[in-house]
Amino acid sequence: MNTVSAPSLTVITVTWNGWQDTRRCLASVFASAAHDSATEVLVIDNASKDGTPANIEQMFPTVRVLRNTDNLGHTKAVNQGLTVANGEYVLLLDSDTELAPDAISHMLEFLERHQEVGLIAPRTYNSDGSIQLSARRFPRPLNGLFGRQSVLTRWFPNNPITRRYLQTDELASNEPYEVEQASGACMLFRRSLFTSIGPWDEGYFAYWVDSDWCFRLRTHGWKVFCVPQASVIHHEQNHRGKKKSLRRIWIFHYGAYRFYRNNMTWGMLDPRALLAAVALGAHGLAQLAHNVILPRAESNATASTTK
Repeated sequence: MNTVSAPSLTVITVTWNGWQDTRRCLASVFASAAHDSATEVLVIDNASKDGTPANIEQMFPTVRVLRNTDNLGHTKAVNQGLTVANGEYVLLLDSDTELAPDAISHMLEFLERHQEVGLIAPRTYNSDGSIQLSARRFPRPLNGLFGRQSVLTRWFPNNPITRRYLQTDELASNEPYEVEQASGACMLFRRSLFTSIGPWDEGYFAYWVDSDWCFRLRTHGWKVFCVPQASVIHHEQNHRGKKKSLRRIWIFHYGAYRFYRNNMTWGMLDPRALLAAVALGAHGLAQLAHNVILPRAESNATASTTK
């Protein structure tokens, strides 16, 4: 009886009404120097209405497409993909990413040579060529004020709190370096982790679930590394300066609270968790006013003066 060996790599991306981004992402995967017949490419489609699944099947016929009838959210879709993945390694990509041709090769080579490392990330760039700083340490309470996209970080970019959190001192070197967390926008890991440390926490809809999984990974003794020789462009939808919807603001701030409560306190009745809920709630309301309420009020005022 003939046997078929399992693919060494499974590439997973989740999409929802994002055909143009997904097309570019998949094209970069197939252009990769590491892509071969043993690479399994899997797309989880969260009930797109823009023809994404049919377009994928027509343009990339070897891609396996799982069509959900409802939008399950990013986290559940990732778990769905990991459940059916066959590769020894899994490369998880957001649909709005674009791999450099040698990115997969660099990451696979590093992971195979370092058995103590469970997960790695490439150096991630914004669309304008700047570094995204998505491979970093876990946030501490003060990073609520000095975060990756916060106003205070914009005003004081070289402050020690932000520098430690984002590990900006590592950017001068092209050598791989250890981090505490990596963005789910692009991460390569051993599929065995899905069994040994469990699936992604589906209490998160999207944001912060990758941080939570990295936290669990490290508590089980695995290391996380960034490999700067590998690079990816993340055409991030949630970039700084973009107006955020009420739903996006809620998902982000609830995810931050859940991550802090579950991993850095004794539970929801811990005073630290209660304080975090208040602080994040206040921050979310301020962002809501800045992104949603004030623009609407200004638009209404402009409309009334032009009548």
